[in-house]
Amino acid sequence: MVIHEYAGIVTELEDHKCPHCGKLMEPWLPPAETGWDVILICNSNSCPFYLGSEDDIAHKRDGSHLGCRYALNPQNGYKPVNVLAVCPH
Repeated sequence: MVIHEYAGIVTELEDHKCPHCGKLMEPWLPPAETGWDVILICNSNSCPFYLGSEDDIAHKRDGSHLGCRYALNPQNGYKPVNVLAVCPH
């Protein structure tokens, strides 16, 4: 069980490993405007999903280095979501 505490609110989440790299996913509180509560995210910079994602985003500006991190949203039954991230060049 993963415990996340922010502003005095404790959230307990199931343990999940990233299916792409096997690392334990970490809780993250996205910005309020996303409408999400705490999600689980793979923060591994060596994750194949993250490393390969820079080329997968269509219609982005050249040189932007945007990609995605693999994440799970507990509020929708731990279904996967992509979280926009800056990728290494």
